Amino acid sequence: MDHKKVVVITGATRGIGRNMALFFAERGYTVIGTGRDSEKLKEVKMELENISAGHSMLLMDVTNPAEIKQTVRTVMQDYSRIDVWINNAGAFKAIGPTWEVKEEDWVNDVTTNLFGTYYCVQAVVPAMLEQGFGRMINLVGGGTVGAFKYGNGYGTSKTSIARFTENLCEELEDTSIKVFALDPGLNDTDMTRYQRDTQDGKRYLSGIEDLFKQNIDVPPHQAPQHAYFMAEGKLDDYAGRVVTVYDDLEMLQNKAENTSDHEFFKLRLKN
Repeated sequence: MDHKKVVVITGATRGIGRNMALFFAERGYTVIGTGRDSEKLKEVKMELENISAGHSMLLMDVTNPAEIKQTVRTVMQDYSRIDVWINNAGAFKAIGPTWEVKEEDWVNDVTTNLFGTYYCVQAVVPAMLEQGFGRMINLVGGGTVGAFKYGNGYGTSKTSIARFTENLCEELEDTSIKVFALDPGLNDTDMTRYQRDTQDGKRYLSGIEDLFKQNIDVPPHQAPQHAYFMAEGKLDDYAGRVVTVYDDLEMLQNKAENTSDHEFFKLRLKN
């Protein structure tokens, strides 16, 4: 019987999700990645197999609840456990003034980011409750703790995920399931290249290119490393709270005594 821990990562075919898949595989996890691009799924599967055996890449759309439930059933049948579920899949197409962006792009951003996370929670939490353990990591991002001008759909949905995570954490406080919100920082991915290279991106989000020139972006291992610390129980004091990769991991662990403050690392209005 294989007792390796199992992590499921949505949106694992590229960017941060792919980086997380490889990072967790290198540290002994069995990785199940999901995505909508069958060719990309095959590519990442080959990368994972170069590290170790037993990984899977499954076709799944986070906006389709039936597909998510089938993925959970498949993983439980094949691996008998889900130790960690990372809600990484995201969308950011609506760039520009809120009243000018394409309606379908704005709705797609919110649906993928927020509803996709909700659909995954609906499917996987019952399985985790039944097995008696589990950890979930929800990715937030730009616009979560401050305004995101011209990125309203993305920023609004990511802010919602932060509050969603806090609420979910309190609902699960009498269980062994831990839920976290992780801000992965600025990464060089297809998403940020879209923001820098498209006409709307160049017009409305030109400052992002400047951030890359200033080396504000983080190395590919940083977001996976923070997620791994959460998965391994090293940041349990931050369950339900927003942790950013710009916070040093050792500092976070040393600062954990401050989490007795109910509002520490949470969304709050100053009054």
